[in-house]
Amino acid sequence: MDLANRIKAWRHALGLTQDEFAKLAGMSKATLVGYEVGQRKPGADALAAIAKTGVNMTWLLTGEGEMRVQVPVTPDISASPYARRWEKIMALVEGIEDEEERSAFLDELFARARQTAELAELRQAVKTLTATLKKTA
Repeated sequence: MDLANRIKAWRHALGLTQDEFAKLAGMSKATLVGYEVGQRKPGADALAAIAKTGVNMTWLLTGEGEMRVQVPVTPDISASPYARRWEKIMALVEGIEDEEERSAFLDELFARARQTAELAELRQAVKTLTATLKKTA
């Protein structure tokens, strides 16, 4: 896998669109697309911006090692009413030994959460529109 494909793979692992990733990294979507299709090579500033998204730069540049920076992250989920479920989910995910399988699972979980959030937003928009139409009728 070359640098262009690793940038794209990293963006997918984060579950972000090109627009979202470009904003996160502080670059234009056109610049990101150029990197992902291999038309452009990122310079030092672009690589530094991409590094801030949490990617392991050794992996990004060489393909060696883990994709993510290995920093132990322990989110404080104790206050959540779903704390026990979150702990079980985290343990299950951490138990998936194959990095690609783990990444695919997280991508699917993230996509489902995003889909649910978008559906809730759509329902709220319909509710607001319906209320507006009733007021004008």
